[in-house]
Amino acid sequence: MKNSKPIEKFSLKTNDFDELCESAEGWDQQYYQLSPGTFQGSIELTRVGSTQIMRERWGRKIRYRGTTPSGLYGFALPLNLSGPANCIGHAVSEDSIVIQAPHLEADLIGSDDWDALVLGLPEETVRSIVSNLSSATNLGVYHAEVTTLTPSNALALRRVGMELVKLSEPSTAEEQQYAETLTDQFVKLFLWEIVSVRDIEKNEVGHTKPAEVVRQATDFVMSNPCADIGLTDICAKLNVSLRTLHYVFETVTGISPATWLRRIRLNRVHKTLVKSSPDDILVKQVALDNGFLHLGHFTRQYRHFFGCLPSQTLRTV
Repeated sequence: MKNSKPIEKFSLKTNDFDELCESAEGWDQQYYQLSPGTFQGSIELTRVGSTQIMRERWGRKIRYRGTTPSGLYGFALPLNLSGPANCIGHAVSEDSIVIQAPHLEADLIGSDDWDALVLGLPEETVRSIVSNLSSATNLGVYHAEVTTLTPSNALALRRVGMELVKLSEPSTAEEQQYAETLTDQFVKLFLWEIVSVRDIEKNEVGHTKPAEVVRQATDFVMSNPCADIGLTDICAKLNVSLRTLHYVFETVTGISPATWLRRIRLNRVHKTLVKSSPDDILVKQVALDNGFLHLGHFTRQYRHFFGCLPSQTLRTV
């Protein structure tokens, strides 16, 4: 079994914005209160290995100036804005992501009641994932920048990000696995949304026929039945970008690669259940072995796809 990443939790509520500023370990920053009144702020942090996911709230308009911890990219996605905010002169909306590259200073003025999801991601992680998602080797950020997502995509990132912020420290190996997998999936999704909006990749299909990419992707997944293979793993294996993968699957199959991967896994579960009996296996374990971490979500997907519960498939053998 691979080594588990340490998972740490930290939270603070305070009326002192300097105390809040200093609580962000490794961040070289200063806060300046810009609106009158008693300050109320808080931070909720989940650290999974070297990845930081936090929710930070400022009860007053604050100016932030500073740099990220050494070797980390910083990202901020507002959860709530009560008024105008900007970063280095660029307006920040509720669907914006503020990107801060390592070693580069940002100057952010939040709104009153600023509430944001903040990520600290290792530079090598960002470079590795971005290179798998596109033809670029990094995000191309040479100062703090603002990228705006669609409302639905921003909402999806907030939902998963807040699930990570609210996670309890794992007490079992299953909870540890869930936290690590969810973090990995969230980071990849977060960076994919940025890459998509910034349109930094080139057409990589070249002379590779779409049908061949689909075949190779299918063979890769089916030849690793116990592996939790995601889309970025397929991209890395086939040396194509995520956008290219989407293009070839929509062209050849008419469905997205994510839908295809889910159906492959559902079918893999179904085949296992059909060949087994309730005395041999547990539905929950088969689901986990095929990458389904939420048993309730898995059961709904299985019933929608096959028209019966997975337990019914197992019992009819």
